[in-house]
Amino acid sequence: MLGEISELWKIDGFRQLFFARVVSNFGNGIAPIALAFGVLSLPGADAGSLSYVTTAHMIPLVLFMLVGGVAADRFGRSQLVGITDIVGSVFVAISAASFLTHHATVPLLCFNAFVFGLLNALWYPAFSGIMPLIVPSHLLQAGNSALGVGANLSFTLGASVAGVVVSSAGSGWGLAIDAASFLIAGILVLRMKLPRTEQSEGKQPSMIQQLREGWFEFSSRRWIVVIVASFAFYHMAFEGFLGVLAPVQSKEALHGAKDMGYMMFSFGVGSVLGTVFALRLRPRRPLLLAVGVTPVAALWILAMAVPMPLIVLCITAAGTGIALDLMYANWMTTIHTHVPEEALSRVGSYDAFGSLAFAPLGLFVAGPITHLVGVTTALVVAGCITLVASVAPLFSREVRHLERID
Repeated sequence: MLGEISELWKIDGFRQLFFARVVSNFGNGIAPIALAFGVLSLPGADAGSLSYVTTAHMIPLVLFMLVGGVAADRFGRSQLVGITDIVGSVFVAISAASFLTHHATVPLLCFNAFVFGLLNALWYPAFSGIMPLIVPSHLLQAGNSALGVGANLSFTLGASVAGVVVSSAGSGWGLAIDAASFLIAGILVLRMKLPRTEQSEGKQPSMIQQLREGWFEFSSRRWIVVIVASFAFYHMAFEGFLGVLAPVQSKEALHGAKDMGYMMFSFGVGSVLGTVFALRLRPRRPLLLAVGVTPVAALWILAMAVPMPLIVLCITAAGTGIALDLMYANWMTTIHTHVPEEALSRVGSYDAFGSLAFAPLGLFVAGPITHLVGVTTALVVAGCITLVASVAPLFSREVRHLERID
């Protein structure tokens, strides 16, 4: 393992990508807590208001994901990641300034969230296809895992800072730090100047043709379709929990931003451990491991419904972090080794589009359902959906038996 890390660190592109993710994920650790408690602190705001803001971000993220996959393969992955990070930092800075000057409103935050979601839709497929361009194939899992360790350590630090910053200085300063992190990360990635994919050179096929080719690569692999379809429901429940239900329950039944910060810190610690485990583990059947650990997230959601003591909530949050990063590292490595390199961004966009298809619905209904049946019942429903959706792919023989390619 140490030999692989040493080999990775000699690659300039990997070092730049690593530092960019570390910087941006520090801001990502702060942003959810800062935004959630900033919205809930506005006069007259409630769980429904938070649902509107989070849904405004998720809708364009889903709708434009397929366009993002084609754009990445046509115009260059590192270029698109860098530009969207820089432009995104501007809109996060506007939200930060609105809180600092006491001019924040739900419509303004919804607009900024919509634009940022559109930028994320361009960013994600491009980012998911960068690693195979900068590291040799035998280092893909090590590269994905090492990147995850750095990013999750940074996220953990950001989450631990968020509770203190938001409760003492306010949400505006938290979002200002997030804006600065995106700006720095965007500049770092733009400096990579990676070569474009083969299709972006010379005569290019039409966007429709590229979408069709990407759909063929996606739909012809049953294991991808089964997992993506199941995780559409998984993300519907989990995004609603993380974006709306958890902050509302933290404010009503716990100690607000500080306890939410403790849980997100624990989630980040678990994510670090998950990527360390992924760096060491080389399962013969990677998807069996990847999917098999994801039901742990349901335990965190159901523990919040009670709510259990903070130490139990932190333990279940850490377990969720371990599970999701084991899932991510093995899933991405499987995609990278079973899908042609020239189609990675488009397949990644279909993956993200399908997985997140119902996430806006989960975020949108989380607030109204909380008003209708109470946050405890809403958490129980979300936990049950998460559990069923995470177990369902294991009934597929292709998911259980797909073997690793080194």
